[in-house]
Amino acid sequence: MPTILHTADIHLGAPLGWLGDRASDQRDQLRLTFRALIDMTREEDADCLLIAGDLFDSNRPPASEVRSVMRELARLTDASEAHVVILPGSHDHLGEGSVYECYANEFQQIDRVSVLGLGGVTTVRVPRAGLAIHGAPPTSNRSSEHQMRSLRPDPESNYNVAALHGSVDLVPGAPDDHPISREELSAPGWSYVALGHWHSWKEIDGGDAPAVYPGAPEIVAPDQAGSGYIARVALSRDGTRVTQVAVAARQVAETSIDVAGAQDTIEVARRVRSTVPPADDTILRISLTGLIPLDSSFDVRVLLEELKGDYFQVLPPKQSYHVRLTDADMDALPERLVIGRYVRLMRASIEKAEDAGERDELEAALQLGVALLQGKDVLS
Repeated sequence: MPTILHTADIHLGAPLGWLGDRASDQRDQLRLTFRALIDMTREEDADCLLIAGDLFDSNRPPASEVRSVMRELARLTDASEAHVVILPGSHDHLGEGSVYECYANEFQQIDRVSVLGLGGVTTVRVPRAGLAIHGAPPTSNRSSEHQMRSLRPDPESNYNVAALHGSVDLVPGAPDDHPISREELSAPGWSYVALGHWHSWKEIDGGDAPAVYPGAPEIVAPDQAGSGYIARVALSRDGTRVTQVAVAARQVAETSIDVAGAQDTIEVARRVRSTVPPADDTILRISLTGLIPLDSSFDVRVLLEELKGDYFQVLPPKQSYHVRLTDADMDALPERLVIGRYVRLMRASIEKAEDAGERDELEAALQLGVALLQGKDVLS
């Protein structure tokens, strides 16, 4: 039963400036994760490691990054019979001056390593597996060309895999984002469609053959909850079985924290830790919402410093909270406006409240309603 390890969007050499002083640590981790994929391919005796685009973050990666990749590829093919098939992507698209053209001789000198499109090659055969892998790579960062329209299954091969880097109806209104239609995916004769470009795991429905975005195997952007996987693809006469395999050393955790009632930064930090337990492998994204007391000493900068040692990195929070308004602030709202009228009606209701509990609820509703009428996002 032929086996493929399918990955994409590794983005070696990415600057990762959004991680601040931890960017270099994560760049190192991208290399380590790529090395781990090489080891996994060898240990599992997989027939092919298929990289569906954006192995490199750009067409001008540091020479040291390219040499490191060459050493890892050679290490794999020297120690196994595996093939490596690389599809250029949108960041490292094929063309004059691209990383693959500049290092064409080096890539071609490594046994059983193929770059689709390089030298006009659009089909790579893996004889021991009865497998053919087809791909027509992007030649620019943005394009409206449909890569799959030029691909045809090989009737002489037992299994045919299409490798594509683009968007399957995922980005409405972006026809130049290397489009792939679901109709194209339903074409007969394919055993599997290996996708790249989308950074989170996603299985595309509608075709006869499984079509999968494995996502980035390691975090390369802050909005990547759902990345950190590769696809293990087992081909057989009875069908194709795809297994999601976790490989990332780090993950993004997202949480929304209601700051209501918090008197200081320590209290908000406690709420964060109780929601997302501290972990060295977690990149934390926080949204702060709700109504904070007027006399609170809470400070976002102090919060970041307080949490700094608890996670791999804490990203600057999205600040959607609102400080409670004073009576003077309320009085300043004109009665001729809806917001001013709302304040006066609510105050009338508060004066008629029968007990402290009802009064507190109405006070909270007053503050929340005013914030919403001002167009502020205070809902968790």
